[in-house]
Amino acid sequence: MDRLSAGLEMIAQDYRRHVDYHEEDPETFGAGHFVFYPRDETSPRWAIEEQYTDTDWSDPDRVPTSWTWQDQRLQRQPDGSHIWTVHSEGEVTSAEVDRLLEITRTWAHGVRTAHLREGFFSVSSSPPSTTSHRPPSNRGL
Repeated sequence: MDRLSAGLEMIAQDYRRHVDYHEEDPETFGAGHFVFYPRDETSPRWAIEEQYTDTDWSDPDRVPTSWTWQDQRLQRQPDGSHIWTVHSEGEVTSAEVDRLLEITRTWAHGVRTAHLREGFFSVSSSPPSTTSHRPPSNRGL
């Protein structure tokens, strides 16, 4: 569990310009136990939820036996509202925590790449200027 927490904190630090990391309570309001949101508050989000065997979330001595993850996207509804829908999902056992961190890092890198691409293409929507940027000539002096 400590390896997962430390790994998620490292991913949050490495991609801090592009994602926000939160620990949430999926039993009450959260998307998962560990959730990444894009900094620009757009879709997608990444949610990781602890899974237990022979116990549940209320047990203070619980130890996760696996984690499920979901890549969730906002989907527009006919009435104009949006709901989170699952784009992809998976599960890893507690022995595969490094695999979960790898998948999470790949997701965060994808968000970063999308943000950089969007920033590059949205810098200017007007065509380039056809006027010259040379300094004025000294003719006539």
